[in-house]
This record gives sequence, C-alpha cells and structure tokens, in this order.
Amino acid sequence: MGSKVSENKNEIRPKIANYIKMHPGTSFKTIKTIFDLSDGTLRYHLRYLEKKGKIKSGDNKRIYYPIGHVGESSLNKTQQRLINTIKRHPGITQKELSAKTKMNRLTIRNNINLLVEREMLSIIKIGKEIHHFYITPQELEKKKVLRLIAKFLLGKIDEETYWDLRLELAG
Repeated sequence: MGSKVSENKNEIRPKIANYIKMHPGTSFKTIKTIFDLSDGTLRYHLRYLEKKGKIKSGDNKRIYYPIGHVGESSLNKTQQRLINTIKRHPGITQKELSAKTKMNRLTIRNNINLLVEREMLSIIKIGKEIHHFYITPQELEKKKVLRLIAKFLLGKIDEETYWDLRLELAG
C-alpha cells in the first residue's frame, strides 16, 4: 500500500485529525487502512499532528486520541476491552458482553459502573436487560452544555456564571 499521490500532506492531515476526533482511541493500523497510507507516511503525519497539539498518542503509542479527550488512555485493559466491545456492538447487554469478552458478570458490572461514573458509557434498562452505549466526546460536550442550560433556567446559577462556564466549555 502506498500513499495516494493525489492528496498532499496539507489535505490529508486535517482528514486524519478529524477522523481521530470522531473516533477517539483509533489504532495506527485502522488509520493506515482507512487512508491507504504507508507506515512511514502515516508515522510522519501523526508525529506532525502530535507536535502541533492536534492529537495525542495513548500509552502504547499506537492508539490516538484528540487533544482534550479525557479518559480512554488511562483505562485499564479490562475497561478498554469493554469500551471497544461496546463501540462495536452498541446496545449490547451484560450477558452478551460476558460471552464476547469471556469475563464474568461481576467484573463487567464493576468496570461498567466506573465507566458510567466517568461518563464514558450510558446504560438503558429495558425490562430486566441493561443495554450499554458508548458516549462520544462530542455527545459528552452536548450533555455538559445541556446541564449548564438547565441549571441556569432553574435559577441554580446566575447569568454571569452561566456565560463564564459556557465559554469555558466552548474551549
């Protein structure tokens, strides 16, 4: 696989950065496949994007996140495996998670609870089944803004505080 001749480095870098922003925790191999780039060319672009503060690599240097992304790079292997399985199978139940990951339900429940607390997952109970969903960083930001608006409308914060916090969320 070689890099596409028609796309120069100024055109491909924003596309790579945007892809990583939309898919935090993306692997080197996935990016290479999606953009049809050679290892050397992709390493060059990823290093450039890291130096410019657009992306960051995870602990193993082969997983990439957008700058400002909280959490996934600090997950333990069990939590990362659960997140990845839930990303691939949105709405998966705990029983299905147990079968796919070969983990016992107590381990799953304890780790899921931590991930829900960190606002990386949401759960929906339908009857006796609990369905699990990954929360993207974009969805989390929307959720934070909506909470802020609700606090303002309910009179829990004043207008100045609202705008200060809103601007802080905007980055």
